[in-house]
Amino acid sequence: MIAGCVILFNPEMESYDNILSYVKELTELFVIDNSTLVNNEIVEKIIKLPNVTYINNGGNKGIAKALNIGAMKAFESGYQWFLTMDQDSFFLKPSSFFNIIDNAESKVGIYAASYTDDYDRWIKPYNKDFNEIHFVITSGNLINLKAWHKVHGFEEKLFIDEVDHDYCMKLRKNDYRILTTTKLYLQHSVGKQIENYDGKTFDGHSPVRYYYITRNTLYIVKKYFFEDIGFVFNRVRHLSKNLIKIVLFYPQKSEYLKNVGKGAGDFAKGRYGPFEQNNKNI
Repeated sequence: MIAGCVILFNPEMESYDNILSYVKELTELFVIDNSTLVNNEIVEKIIKLPNVTYINNGGNKGIAKALNIGAMKAFESGYQWFLTMDQDSFFLKPSSFFNIIDNAESKVGIYAASYTDDYDRWIKPYNKDFNEIHFVITSGNLINLKAWHKVHGFEEKLFIDEVDHDYCMKLRKNDYRILTTTKLYLQHSVGKQIENYDGKTFDGHSPVRYYYITRNTLYIVKKYFFEDIGFVFNRVRHLSKNLIKIVLFYPQKSEYLKNVGKGAGDFAKGRYGPFEQNNKNI
């Protein structure tokens, strides 16, 4: 028996199709809607699916809070394993992924469905089906709910960005393993397409996301600096690469850099939560 959740945020119809790729593998699916404007057409289709519970969060409460809502409902219902999905992810051969955790180990905190074989992070072989890895994204994960409860869930004040890295670090600090499949099982979209001055496009994020990326990365660096310097270096390198990309390639550089500065400033002031709450004049 496996429960799961998918987090919606102003979804398009393809999100419904993505849900169809895995809903039959689950005993129960919690659909947590963080939308600022609910798409009733999609919601009506989703709630007709078997074993689906729809929860309207009344606006964007952040990915961490939405994940914790779904996980708590599953935990209280007695489930041991809980699938976490983004609305823009779908499974390739889902039954194969769910079948390979039939012999799940209690000290594994996450069984993750790989979406890429190009990992820019620490990874080593574990067995024929899995590699051990330092951290994974939140989409396509079967999380151990006993472990989730022990580490007190996802950090809600981060709202979005670095939520996954913080959660993985908490698992590892409590001696839980994080395993990712040796085969690709997940199709996942990263960011959005940004058009450069010369008309070329690349994967990137909105200016507001760089507020969160900056603020939360600095939080992660401070929190884990004396516990895992390799992990801290990885996050600093990731933030630095993003800043270089903004300077070299992004249009509207001033808006992006203003949000980077605001994120750094709010980190220094200890301000967290949603961007709108702390930055009403932006």
